[in-house]
Amino acid sequence: MRYLKTYKIFESSHEEMMDVHFGVNVIKECDSLIADIKDMVLELSDIGLMTIVGYTPLTLTWVDKTPKIMVEVQGDLELCESNEDDINSTFERIKDYVKSKGYPTGFGSWEREAPNSFAVIDNQSIGRKRYKVYQMLIQK
Repeated sequence: MRYLKTYKIFESSHEEMMDVHFGVNVIKECDSLIADIKDMVLELSDIGLMTIVGYTPLTLTWVDKTPKIMVEVQGDLELCESNEDDINSTFERIKDYVKSKGYPTGFGSWEREAPNSFAVIDNQSIGRKRYKVYQMLIQK
């Protein structure tokens, strides 16, 4: 068996491929930005909202020409409405921070119904549970 050579077939990581595609310095800068934004949305996680901060799927698959970062916050409609000021101020801080670094942003929010879940009041189902989603796209 001394004539057989070993090959790495599926052992390269997304991070290594992103470094090659976008450049090491760009990815380091974006990773730092992601870490800072995760710190900013931490207070929203503490009140029970789901937060997601990371690269978009098209960035992870190297389809995009420049890396894009997505910030998403979602939760029960009532919880979001009662914390609307906190959510908006957090996104404003993120927008100001990202703008100071030279990145353009886009922001939007919408409501959705959760599949297979119903809101119940006094043991009576009154319809599908509603969620609110806030999303920001940040582009290098």
